[in-house]
Amino acid sequence: MLYRKRAWDIMRSEFPRVKEDAALSQVIEVLEKSLAHNPENNCLVVTTLENKFAGVITKWNIIQAMGPDLLKKTVKIKDEENYEKAFKLACQLGGQSGIKKIIQKSIPRIRPNDTLSRIIEAFLDYGQEKAVVEEGEKIIGVVVLADVYKEIVRNI
Repeated sequence: MLYRKRAWDIMRSEFPRVKEDAALSQVIEVLEKSLAHNPENNCLVVTTLENKFAGVITKWNIIQAMGPDLLKKTVKIKDEENYEKAFKLACQLGGQSGIKKIIQKSIPRIRPNDTLSRIIEAFLDYGQEKAVVEEGEKIIGVVVLADVYKEIVRNI
């Protein structure tokens, strides 16, 4: 039955998203709310101001944005209270330049009618664990590795 599965069968039509002019703190907030409802979701979709697909941001991208500032500020910190202050500052500093530098633009785009094997092929071709489902220029869903894995295991 796996050969009959299509992207629309396993995609998530509810997914977190932000505009490309969002602050890093907003990205973190939106992703955390999503993770509270769905712990397997590790990314959010970024759209342009014109509602076109711009890319995705993952937890890894957030760490990359905050990391340098956090490391610089915490090297000499010995107590927990000052570490918390440094962490908040790193979030602010990482977001001052906006999120455009951390958006992953090279993400597989699949169609709703694409088969499960096409989705897996897209994951492998791009070295990604996620793909956006597009109909025309509109993002209608997201497929993540956990969705594909569940579908395969369910049919074993």
